[in-house]
Amino acid sequence: MRILIAGGGIAGLSMAIALKQKGFGGVDVVEKADGWRSEGAGLHLPGNAVLPMEKLGILDDVQKRAFDFQTIRYCDQKDNRIFDLDLSGDSWPKFQALSRKDFHEILIAKLGDTPVHFGKEIKSLTQQDESECGPVTVNFEDGSDGEYDLVIAADGIHSSLRTLLFGTALKPVSTGISCWRWTTEISGRDKPHFMLGRGKILLVMPISADKAYVFASLTDNGNPFAEDPASLIKREFADFGGPVPKILTRLEEDGPILAGDLLQMIVSDWSKGACVLTGDAAHGTLPTMAQGATMAMEDALVLAEELERQATVAKAIEAYKARRISRAHWVQQQSLKRMGLARIKSQPLLALRHLLMKAFGPKILASGWRPLIDQSF
Repeated sequence: MRILIAGGGIAGLSMAIALKQKGFGGVDVVEKADGWRSEGAGLHLPGNAVLPMEKLGILDDVQKRAFDFQTIRYCDQKDNRIFDLDLSGDSWPKFQALSRKDFHEILIAKLGDTPVHFGKEIKSLTQQDESECGPVTVNFEDGSDGEYDLVIAADGIHSSLRTLLFGTALKPVSTGISCWRWTTEISGRDKPHFMLGRGKILLVMPISADKAYVFASLTDNGNPFAEDPASLIKREFADFGGPVPKILTRLEEDGPILAGDLLQMIVSDWSKGACVLTGDAAHGTLPTMAQGATMAMEDALVLAEELERQATVAKAIEAYKARRISRAHWVQQQSLKRMGLARIKSQPLLALRHLLMKAFGPKILASGWRPLIDQSF
């Protein structure tokens, strides 16, 4: 079987590794960039990431590089504790964080001899028989072409392959929230701090003994990307306490600061003939449950399992969608609900938010992650 994977990020590499484990030869990965690029700052891998990492054979390597923690602290913008989410019990798999670059390097090393073609982008594709998942002829921008039994879109939330398949009407939806991400040097942090302000949040996530991933967001702030990011962040988060003042003094030397709108990609059907979506191309979600990488790994393992199990590509795709779509959509819904906490600006509602979070926060947050851990993918 000849299989083409578009995208050399977490979704694409996870897919290539999973297919290799199942004995599928003839797998090609195409990446439009000229070489490996590990875009992003940090990566939070919650407890339900442990099983897919173990199945992909990368868990030991991740644990050697990752910072693990047993508590997540939720506090107001002055760093006054609202509650701690305790993850130390035996029922919770390890929650971890590391740099996205480190995670990407681990996947690359695991990829082995699977060919990756850089600077190669799909221009068009033709399916001989969509209803029967017939072979797909793919034409590339460099003038070359190839015929494949299965084409997998793993090229992210702005997937160009998804656009070729479904048109420009199917595109990510903005949430009205802008965000900035970067890493900073900071020591003595043993747990993530999730700080809630007025229409803004800031997360400090340790990724090593002396480094942290920082995520900051603003709600309905016009056109924030027209301004220098360091200046804007310093102004908007000047009244935050705890570790934030020290972090703000390092903005210029830390860099780069990655900026963008928070988007969701909701797709009702993930396939067209022998072409199928995976990862953020299928279900790009908000970062509030830290599920992007984990869902991509799960997608890869499930599709590889079904390709091995089913008699035809068509049956494998249908089985894959049956196992994955409802779970991914549930994660998107839960992530959107959590992001609602960041939108509140009214002072009375802020006080109510903190009161309710103090009383019910641990139970509510645990109820989001718990089903993903307890229910097999």
